[in-house]
Amino acid sequence: MKAAGAPEFLLIIDEIQKIDHWSEVVRQLWDRDTYENINIKVILLGSSRLLIQKGLTESLAGRFEMLHLGHWSYPEMQQAFGWSIEKYIYFGGYPGSAGLIDDEERWKNYIRDSLIETSISKDILLLTRVDKPALLKRLFELGCIYSG
Repeated sequence: MKAAGAPEFLLIIDEIQKIDHWSEVVRQLWDRDTYENINIKVILLGSSRLLIQKGLTESLAGRFEMLHLGHWSYPEMQQAFGWSIEKYIYFGGYPGSAGLIDDEERWKNYIRDSLIETSISKDILLLTRVDKPALLKRLFELGCIYSG
């Protein structure tokens, strides 16, 4: 609902990929708001880039700007947490895990469970047929250990 007298407003929807046919609805509402001269800014967020792309069945050409929000850069981590370059190289740019680095085992569990496992389970296994998911996970783990 638009605030009385507000010239524009902002609508933020998180986890957009969970809404069936989300791109058709967004396109329809965008076109209607444009026709009715409603100045609304919409931010659509999602935790799974692949699921968002899978749900993108409508062409939203000329109606969006894609902003990828990945891990933080070294200057951002240094400014926010006072990290040295060595700390950044070792622990990476994940601000959610910054408070866990004093307990390295807990930090490792967080990275594995919150980032890696979630990405493999949601982004890969939900969208692609994998005959041996345990083998895929093990192969990924070995690739991380022996990345060089």
